[in-house]
Amino acid sequence: MFDIKQHSLYKPMEVDSAIFTVFKIYSKNFVSLYLSSFIAVFALQLFIYEFGFYELIQTVNPEEIQNNLGSFMNTIFMFMIGSVVVYGLLNSFIINYLYTRDFDKNITVSSILSESVKKYAVHMIFFLIVTMLILILGMAFGVIFFIVGAFIAAAYLGTTLISGSALVVVEQKNALEAIGRSFGLAHKDFWPTLGSLVLFILIIILISLVLSAIVSIPYALMFIDNWSESGNLFELFNSDMQEIGIWSVVINSLVSALTYPLFSILSLVLYVKLKYVEDQKIHLDIPR
Repeated sequence: MFDIKQHSLYKPMEVDSAIFTVFKIYSKNFVSLYLSSFIAVFALQLFIYEFGFYELIQTVNPEEIQNNLGSFMNTIFMFMIGSVVVYGLLNSFIINYLYTRDFDKNITVSSILSESVKKYAVHMIFFLIVTMLILILGMAFGVIFFIVGAFIAAAYLGTTLISGSALVVVEQKNALEAIGRSFGLAHKDFWPTLGSLVLFILIIILISLVLSAIVSIPYALMFIDNWSESGNLFELFNSDMQEIGIWSVVINSLVSALTYPLFSILSLVLYVKLKYVEDQKIHLDIPR
């Protein structure tokens, strides 16, 4: 187990410097992080495409959904299970890769991947499941106090749980231990952590808007091409969407893989930042 005090992130960071560090790490490791994210996301997108999820989301007739409720719920369940397994594996790998490579530049990607799957993936998957349930219940409880309550609950729980993924890897905690530890750690420096999370989300929203605009271009071209062939606007919207389904898999994977590593990096950066603050508060010998 590595000494975290020797990690390059182990230092004081303000709100803006923490977010700057996230994007700096991403740019420095872009190729490896993007490729690993693309492989994982493409596998998930292909799985849900083959399972019929793309056809499902095109169904807008409530009667048709009601008549096939069993199939509908089964598809949704498979989508959720597939998502949490893939993102649990990916989260474990990215955090382990970034944390370990800071100490040992010669370690191979295959060994990091193997260690991530064997030691952290199961705990990470359960962590994601439990935190998702906590967020859903917290926001549902917040709705009782009007919509503002749901946002407050989401902001609080998001801030207190954001370092949990890194805890699974760095401190080798199981899901429940990581949740309890992340709550205690976040309150060591709560408001700056909340500020970093809010700033990060605003940046992600802006990036997502830009990417959405770019992604819409191929679809717009396909619609224009179909319109020119049919010459009928009604036929255009009644056309078989399966012909662009596989392209949706590729495009969604290419785009999703761009932003997902940022969430894992943020978890690691904020964890090390909070660990520094915690050590400082209990008067440990902190290297300068």
